[in-house]
Amino acid sequence: MSSQTIVVVGAGAAALSFAAAMPPSYEVIVITKSSVHDSNSMLAQGGIAASVLPQDSTAAHAEDTLYAGGGHNHIETVNDAIVDGRRFVMELISQAFPFDKDPNGRLQLGREGAHSASRILHAGGDATGRMLVRHLISRLHSNVILKEYEAACELWIDNGRCAGVWTKDQAGSVRLRKADHVVLAAGGCGNLFQLHTNNRSVTSDGLSLAYRAGACLTDLEFVQFHPTLLAKNGRAYGLVSEAVRGEGAVLIDENGHRIMEGVHPLKDLAPRDIVARAIHDYQKQGSRVFLDISEIPDFHQRFPTVTTLCDQAGISIEEGRLPVSPGMHFLMGGISVNRWGETSVPHLYAIGEAACTGFHGANRLASNSLLECLVFGKRAAERIQTETTGTSLSAKRPSLKEIAFAVPECSLEDIRKNMTDHVSIIRTADELKKVKKWFEEMPVQMINVKEITKEALELAHLWQTARLMTDSALLRTESRGGHFRSDFPFRDDAGWKGKQIVHSKGSITIRQNEGIVNNAAAHA
Repeated sequence: MSSQTIVVVGAGAAALSFAAAMPPSYEVIVITKSSVHDSNSMLAQGGIAASVLPQDSTAAHAEDTLYAGGGHNHIETVNDAIVDGRRFVMELISQAFPFDKDPNGRLQLGREGAHSASRILHAGGDATGRMLVRHLISRLHSNVILKEYEAACELWIDNGRCAGVWTKDQAGSVRLRKADHVVLAAGGCGNLFQLHTNNRSVTSDGLSLAYRAGACLTDLEFVQFHPTLLAKNGRAYGLVSEAVRGEGAVLIDENGHRIMEGVHPLKDLAPRDIVARAIHDYQKQGSRVFLDISEIPDFHQRFPTVTTLCDQAGISIEEGRLPVSPGMHFLMGGISVNRWGETSVPHLYAIGEAACTGFHGANRLASNSLLECLVFGKRAAERIQTETTGTSLSAKRPSLKEIAFAVPECSLEDIRKNMTDHVSIIRTADELKKVKKWFEEMPVQMINVKEITKEALELAHLWQTARLMTDSALLRTESRGGHFRSDFPFRDDAGWKGKQIVHSKGSITIRQNEGIVNNAAAHA
């Protein structure tokens, strides 16, 4: 009988997958600074990729993942995760998870960018993420305690291991939640950019917590910009799922010309980084880009979430053209972890988008993110059940006076504009140096945890990640996956194959990852 306490930061699919997999003998406290129904996972329109048909295979799914990942995936991680992922998806099916089916009761499988087969399972049309979160919540044991509107501020490191989390509630009260293990599942950093698909609560909290605690952050230069955000008058209303293109929609310019013709053999279903750059090039020339949905029957039934977004934006789907623009969608990098989700800090784990597992490489394959949440959430749960608490804690209680944050004297919009202008889809040394100089010259205030507001804390988290991301993008002098340098427009395998840029304790280093080196699969 275990008496261990686990604190989970975040309440998306990865966090809930972990919590649902923990036996009732463990106390699991899931904290989220907003509602449990307020996460990126709840917004996920894409499905879950898995090779469930006889004519498909895990080997083919792995090959597609490596191809999209730009030769930067960890091969063993990819192969293992896809095999485990298929098994976990079959478990969902056995649990009567409501995957979409055709009129004959067979699973309805879609196809998305860079997939060689139809293997995307959806639920509720384009509401897979929301359905998965609800399903996982329904499977939580009574040992799982959900704490909403409580923000994680700082990790407590004692005797060389993570021993708890300092949190702050809506009333401003700060408390220490002691834990035998801490799991970071707080998502990525989409709010760094003006156009993004992320929930408003996703502000790089997990990355910042880990970095401040001494954990390694890796691959921060690899940012995925989704090609098709529903955009009108400079505002993004939400994601237009890749499944829309999988059902036959095509990207066109104002004159009806298909913009992906001649760009890539897969045309509109090319890897996301290629499609996003193609749209970006058209927009730079002053042309608007649309998604032609005129060939999709019963669009409002197949894509109810997108239809609602169109209604909110005042866009008629009857016209058959949806105005779209690329926007920040997913961070391939994150907190460096092994196959079990263990970070470089003992008893500290990271899962979901907050983690860098090596699964996605330099560019994530469509619908592999929810799969990753299931796989690594369960793996972390398995690992923790084999662990003991390890070293004893010191008698000294940490002081709140020592916890302070560097808050820049600028607005969140200032950061977003600078990141969008200089560190987004297409990068150059000159542009990156401009924003780096802006960071260096910006005054900051040191604010104690007791006085800091929620908004200032989020600004501090994003500020820190923005600086690290910029440094990584400047250092990698090649183009690979989601990182494109127009001054170094080609992949440089001789100089960069298998090399990762790592941030830890104020330093930045380049390390060789042997698990990546033998990866020959990639798109040009």
